[in-house]
Amino acid sequence: MKRYDLIDTLRGISIISMIAFHTCWLMNYFGIGLSDEIVYGTAFTVWERSICISFIVIAGFSFSLGRHHLRSALLLSGIGLAITVITCLFFPDIRIVFGILTFLGAAAFIMIFIDRVYKRAAKGNEEMSEPVNAGLLSLSLLLFIFTYNINNGYIGISGIWSADMPKVLYNGYAATFIGFMKPDFTSADYFPLLPWIFIYMYGYFLHKAIMGSSRAKKSLRHGISWISFLGRHSLIIYLLHPVVIFLVLYAITVTS
Repeated sequence: MKRYDLIDTLRGISIISMIAFHTCWLMNYFGIGLSDEIVYGTAFTVWERSICISFIVIAGFSFSLGRHHLRSALLLSGIGLAITVITCLFFPDIRIVFGILTFLGAAAFIMIFIDRVYKRAAKGNEEMSEPVNAGLLSLSLLLFIFTYNINNGYIGISGIWSADMPKVLYNGYAATFIGFMKPDFTSADYFPLLPWIFIYMYGYFLHKAIMGSSRAKKSLRHGISWISFLGRHSLIIYLLHPVVIFLVLYAITVTS
């Protein structure tokens, strides 16, 4: 994968924010200092969404920088499945089903197809690429906003226009994976295809738009070295940091 320091820096910032958030969440889980009102309140919800959105946008942006898309999709899907099995067996109260890595693996599979269609359509039409990319970028964001509450049973924008989805759709794990979450489904980390695939696509088309500007491309070369280091190793940090935090907090609760 071609590296850009700014992208690695932004990914590193997301990782740092994620570590801080998971520390707070696990402190609440162990009953250390943070109440449910704080951790499940509005401020923490906004914080959590900001981490998710930035992480997925960067993943979509980075898709075009990589070469081995199928291998990456399989790796992420495999790790996501392993996390589901481990948490369901050993930590059922905080089990992770259809978590972020499962989503990123599925999104990469989908984007392999979209990328091929995009490249065929763009071939020989370079003069149209800038307005087309701007339009697709805007469309992706609008579709994300429009479908943001599909897991809750409706589409649209609350307070402006919305429409209830047929309840028959919200049945079974396959539907839940797509975004039609069945009523009794629980997961500590849930990222279905809808609405999140549109944020992944937003990152993908953001890359296309930025690569059309030489000035924007130059800006991607500048980052913060130590944070970029974290960004370059984001997957291993993502996998290890919850375990480390969990063990530290567990040791504190046992010895206190």
